[in-house]
Amino acid sequence: MYLIEAFFSLQSSDFSLEKQAHCVNQLIEQWRYNGQIIGREIPQFLAEQKNQQGLAVSVTCPEQTSLLAEFNNQPVTQALLEAEKCGVFFESFQIVAEDLNSDMTVTEMPSWQLLYTTYLQSCSPLHSGDTLQPIPLYKQLKNIPHLAMDMIKWQENWQACDQLQMNGSVLEQEALAQISNTQTPLFKHGYYLAQEITRQSGIPTYYYLYRIGGESREAELDSHCPLCKQPWTLEQPLFDFLYFKCDHCRLVSNLSWHWQ
Repeated sequence: MYLIEAFFSLQSSDFSLEKQAHCVNQLIEQWRYNGQIIGREIPQFLAEQKNQQGLAVSVTCPEQTSLLAEFNNQPVTQALLEAEKCGVFFESFQIVAEDLNSDMTVTEMPSWQLLYTTYLQSCSPLHSGDTLQPIPLYKQLKNIPHLAMDMIKWQENWQACDQLQMNGSVLEQEALAQISNTQTPLFKHGYYLAQEITRQSGIPTYYYLYRIGGESREAELDSHCPLCKQPWTLEQPLFDFLYFKCDHCRLVSNLSWHWQ
């Protein structure tokens, strides 16, 4: 991913700086839900470009070209129009540097993909099944903004539960159940999203089910898909952690972290 600074010119004095900054924040929110920027804490500051006063934001983008207009969905376009009514115009962006701490975005559409995240990740929750690299949401869901937003909300909930169970103090068991049990609202929400993404993109989309616990490594390797109860153990793990894959239910899972 890439660190990018975006610049907005201020072409009207009829509105307060607070109002104009609010318009930029509204655009940031829509960029985020479209997958064009990653993360929730976005610095905004006064800046000057070519002797022109304006506002600027520092963002992380999946690709160098993520902020180009061709990737905008309807809510992003509407937010840009609302900003212009307040005299705020998106003028340009510049690439600061590649983010060496982040995952590199996929360059080719995969043969299959998976809905996967962790509390440590700051990237798209949609990953290539061929490389595990993240896939920008706007590459598949630009014309379905409500689905892209729904995915971001699911990711936030999953990461919050993962953080709680990793911390191991507050709501640990409740949070763990949400990410590892097929009967929970979080699983049902994500599993629906995976099915809907398959339908919209035409690319088989699997759901990642977190696994911890179990009696032994041998018992875990002899487990079955929790939905269809059929064998699902792979001959060789994918990406060194996915030991289970059910092509019928489109479900993948790790070998219990207790027995890794």
